[in-house]
Amino acid sequence: MEHLPLALAILACVIAAAAWLRARPTKPVEDPGAEARRRVEALREEVQAELALQRRMLARIARGASTSPEMIAEGRLWDDVDARAAHAPWKEGRWRVLDVRTPQEMARGILAGALCIPVDELEARVKELPRDGTPLLVYCASGGRSAAACEFLSHAGFDELHNLEGGISAWPHGTVKPG
Repeated sequence: MEHLPLALAILACVIAAAAWLRARPTKPVEDPGAEARRRVEALREEVQAELALQRRMLARIARGASTSPEMIAEGRLWDDVDARAAHAPWKEGRWRVLDVRTPQEMARGILAGALCIPVDELEARVKELPRDGTPLLVYCASGGRSAAACEFLSHAGFDELHNLEGGISAWPHGTVKPG
């Protein structure tokens, strides 16, 4: 009987150990190099995307297209343009225009001839944009959404993208009602 407390203590330890093992989450044994391979593959894809961007930037420069130091430093294929600089190419029909505002915003007026695709629909409707090399002036209310649209379109393979600085709010040349 004098060993009974010791036996109960050992039994309690065994039960506690069994409960702990049961409660511990089971984790499958993974290949220790799998995470490293995933990281290397992700880096490889990132480097390839960056290289493709640099090649497109060089091709743009070789074509004689205007490329600002900001575009190069930021690694973007689109530029910001103010209303004064955008007016003549738009008026002369040398630039196509894309309005990425909401339908409610567009109802107040658009630039004549603008194709209207809200920015949240752009990915699904990108095929509606002609790919004939005509430069594209993209605008929204103040320039933020159109910058995002330019970034998306540049990754989708579009060139000659121009973001209207200040958006339609900065456009002093008048608008028309969408028809």
